[in-house]
Amino acid sequence: MFLPIHLISISFLFKYVLSEDILLPSFIMNNQSFSTSSSSSSFYLCHLHQLKNSKDFFLQGYNIINGENTGNVHHLLLYECSIKDNLIYSGLCGMYNAHFMPSSVYHHCQTRIIIAWAQGGQLNYNYPTDTGLKMNTYTQLLLEVHFESSIPYNHSIGIHLRFYPLDKKPKYEIGILTLGTLVHSSLFLPPRLNTIRFPTYCFNDCLKYFLKNQFVINIFSILVHAHRRATRIILENNNFNRLIDQNPFKYHQQENIYFKKPYPQINSTNELTLICYYSTRYDYSQAIYGGYNSNDEMCQAFLYYYPKIESFPLCLSLPVYKNKHLLNNKQKWTNKLSLSIKYELESNINHLSLCGDNIYINNSNQTIFHKKFYQRSMQNIPQYSYTYVHFSSFFYVIIIFLLISTIYCYLLAKKHLHSFSNGGTLSSSTN
Repeated sequence: MFLPIHLISISFLFKYVLSEDILLPSFIMNNQSFSTSSSSSSFYLCHLHQLKNSKDFFLQGYNIINGENTGNVHHLLLYECSIKDNLIYSGLCGMYNAHFMPSSVYHHCQTRIIIAWAQGGQLNYNYPTDTGLKMNTYTQLLLEVHFESSIPYNHSIGIHLRFYPLDKKPKYEIGILTLGTLVHSSLFLPPRLNTIRFPTYCFNDCLKYFLKNQFVINIFSILVHAHRRATRIILENNNFNRLIDQNPFKYHQQENIYFKKPYPQINSTNELTLICYYSTRYDYSQAIYGGYNSNDEMCQAFLYYYPKIESFPLCLSLPVYKNKHLLNNKQKWTNKLSLSIKYELESNINHLSLCGDNIYINNSNQTIFHKKFYQRSMQNIPQYSYTYVHFSSFFYVIIIFLLISTIYCYLLAKKHLHSFSNGGTLSSSTN
């Protein structure tokens, strides 16, 4: 009696719950070009995966394959390619390795991030009920894995996708919006400082353009990403209304933040500010640049939301500094110099807005990014005060001398008081 019911449940499972694995192939390790770059502090490996779906489907969620091997994985991203050409590539990737990649892969497959995972993050992820991430017919996906300086032999890191076909279409389609700044940006952190504030913006003009007709999106999850010097990350809505405040930010525990219903909402009246705080107290002779490697820094956030807005995967900003010539390591760093450059950075009001879809048009160098220059007024930037006092070695000598003198005077006074209490006098001679 129970056998038919069991068979029916299995057939239902196969009909509606399908899956596919996207793994880094092991033959990448035999690539000669990779072996010449393995001495760097970190490196990127990519693999293009062609979905064989004859019709659209929606992802229910995903999990990271071989999660026990992610200890030396910095981050893992899955991109949706913006063209339907049958591209083939497996090997080194990232901006520093663009010359290894076919130009079509570099231009069209490192654009739309649809899955983001960082070190210490959750290995399993389920989307909210009645939502799904749409995969178009015969979509190509680019798996990008950023490894630290060492890599295990069993490096088969990948993503296991769970999806259901079109006849199980969810009520809402999911979108992922990337905030922050470009990876290879003008982020610059002077050494020897306890706190440096670095803000980026998703300007109101961008949200007004893409969230037309009073369109509202619901944020159900956020992943913020930075490197080892980050200490705190805040995401604010209008009027300093904080959506998240990761304090402290933990590099080895970059987990997705989940919201409960009712989810935070964003509309065309909003503006988003992502603020990353850093500490360079243990850097003495070198400033830190923005970049890909683990020793560089980043400031990004990935917003998971619904319903999806087409052609709006990115809402970034780039600080434009007046005295850009100061931002270099070709100088002898002192505490005074670090503080002066810190002031230059934190008082900057000039930003370049970059929003839209970073898709290259007709194999040209033009994209459909919306670019606009902004000058923010200082009154819209929350004041951050700090105090720094430089203590020289002479100062410490004086402190030690005063401390010893105080102890000596205390012991001398105690000795005379003891003598007086035993019938003596405060003077050693009499008239």
